[in-house]
Amino acid sequence: MENFHLTMPTDIYFGKDSIKKITKGLNQYKKILLVAGSGSIKKNGVYEKVTQQLDSMKVKWVELWGVVPNPDIEKVREGIKLIKENDLQFILAVGGGSVIDTAKAIATGFYYEKDPWELFYDERKVQKALPIGVVLTLPATGSETNGNSVISNRETREKLAIHNDILRPRFAILDPQFTYTLPPIQTAAGSADILAHIFEQYFSNSKAYMIDRISESIMKTVIKYTPIALEEPENYEARSELMYASTLALNGLLSSGKISDWATHAMEHEVSATHDITHGVGLAILFPSWMKHCYSDERAGKYLDYAKNVWDISEKDPFNAAMMAIESTSKFFKDIGLPSSFTELKIEQNYVNIWTDSIVKRRKSIGSFKVLFEQDIKSIYQSAF
Repeated sequence: MENFHLTMPTDIYFGKDSIKKITKGLNQYKKILLVAGSGSIKKNGVYEKVTQQLDSMKVKWVELWGVVPNPDIEKVREGIKLIKENDLQFILAVGGGSVIDTAKAIATGFYYEKDPWELFYDERKVQKALPIGVVLTLPATGSETNGNSVISNRETREKLAIHNDILRPRFAILDPQFTYTLPPIQTAAGSADILAHIFEQYFSNSKAYMIDRISESIMKTVIKYTPIALEEPENYEARSELMYASTLALNGLLSSGKISDWATHAMEHEVSATHDITHGVGLAILFPSWMKHCYSDERAGKYLDYAKNVWDISEKDPFNAAMMAIESTSKFFKDIGLPSSFTELKIEQNYVNIWTDSIVKRRKSIGSFKVLFEQDIKSIYQSAF
């Protein structure tokens, strides 16, 4: 195993009616910014349950609505302005990864004297942040316990990330019942996102036997329970397994002792910077292509583990086993209702050069499992059409 530092400071309150535990997380804060999406939390009753708790604590709040998938820096600027105008002390994100990432960017942007988008060009400037709490409604990104924030700038057509442990939420309310009304596409894309996070850490040249077995277990959990959640939206067992899988997939545990990859995420960020597609959808399209491109005899052992321990494939020939596992991965994504190519999304193939140029403009290579250079990146994009 590699040397590592792991911190997991977020208090997780998991289970039915865990919203009542919000009082523990907010007991010292009386003026907060509530960040939310397009209004679905009002339709499914989550907003009412949250505000009932805030009222019972005599907490005053200001609301920031309208966070969209692939959240934009403009909403971050708006949130910072609201905090300054109302002298707010805490940020409560009620939603999925886009809402949480926006809250994190607001939290650190509040202390940055210049435009918050500058932080995404140089994350070393992230020095301080307001405290954040989360009420999760969409298992996908793992943002409820990690220190990551991914924000888009539609003016510059960029999608960039910052990473800092000071952005980890103080607490996260995880009630699987809050996910019952998710549209099927969000459930499916969320599960693809969870698997993608595990892939980025699992496909590594580092040897970490125990962590790999944990990763395989979480992957099998997502594969088992996603179809159940799609067939039975109010199946508590399925929803709870997926919700906790999302958290474990990207809270730092699965990368401890390992050098992780993240090339496919970098590639998908370019796609959703130019086309407003769901992150998990883009990852589901790209990952099978990336897996095929990265296969080699020297990396065959990892593919054999993946085939045997995740997909129960008994084939002994390394190449055949790898291709069978990749095909199983593609079939799973297709079976849960996700597109398998960018062509299905009516994206034109000329974007391959645009995306590739954008990546290589900032860095010569991406990834670590197999280091990808310009031609590698272009080839993976092309095979995803």
